[in-house]
Amino acid sequence: MFDFNFIFIPLFGFLIGLFVSTLGGGGGGLYVPVLTLIFGVTPQVAVATSLASVLPTTAAGALSHRREGNVNIRTGLILGIGGILGTVIGAYIANMIPPILLKKLLGAFMLIMLIPTVRSLLKRHKNKNEVKKEPLKLTGPKKIIASLFGVASGILAGVFGLSGTPPVTAGLYILGLPAMMVVGTTVFVLIFNSITGIGTYLLLGRLEIPLILLLGSGSVVGAFLGPKLLRKINPGTFEKIYGPLTMSIMFISGIALLLA
Repeated sequence: MFDFNFIFIPLFGFLIGLFVSTLGGGGGGLYVPVLTLIFGVTPQVAVATSLASVLPTTAAGALSHRREGNVNIRTGLILGIGGILGTVIGAYIANMIPPILLKKLLGAFMLIMLIPTVRSLLKRHKNKNEVKKEPLKLTGPKKIIASLFGVASGILAGVFGLSGTPPVTAGLYILGLPAMMVVGTTVFVLIFNSITGIGTYLLLGRLEIPLILLLGSGSVVGAFLGPKLLRKINPGTFEKIYGPLTMSIMFISGIALLLA
């Protein structure tokens, strides 16, 4: 299965790990196309490998972000538990709905999520004092809202092998966390999706251990260095660019899924 070109997989893993840990993510949306389009891995194996490779990326990224004070553990746990449920549901849905239809539904969902995200961005600009790097206290309806974003993230992971970043990022941003804490907490939440996905696909016998080790070895290094690069960026500057950049990614991803 492996040829000479596969020695470049750790390099791609490093670049993906660096990129997603800087913006907040696990890399699932990048691992699958890289493995299938560049290295010719079958889609089924690519999805399983993606979920497995997301684990070292998110674990290293979350640890590094935690040291920088960018992880809200309590909020992350609420979304993470929702993610576990969503990943299991996603694996079940994948066998019930045609993939083409499901992609369009998820694309529409990502575009719908832009509405509250834009509202949150406008609210932040009107009252900049609302964005504080303080522990977020979730009570009542906010807990339910947070967990639902986690469930949506898990469904993305269970169905397509994605890390499930967009729903988590949107949820944390809407809840009012500062941009850098949104990034760190998102990476932490995605650990739950990855672990659940690994367990599911392990039972299906679709994990290729050598491929996972090649990709994961590079991604874990990149994910560890990403938060250190963020430390050199002015928080105020990052706050200004993070929202528009994240919404652009959500918009492009949503359109791509609808047109797939």
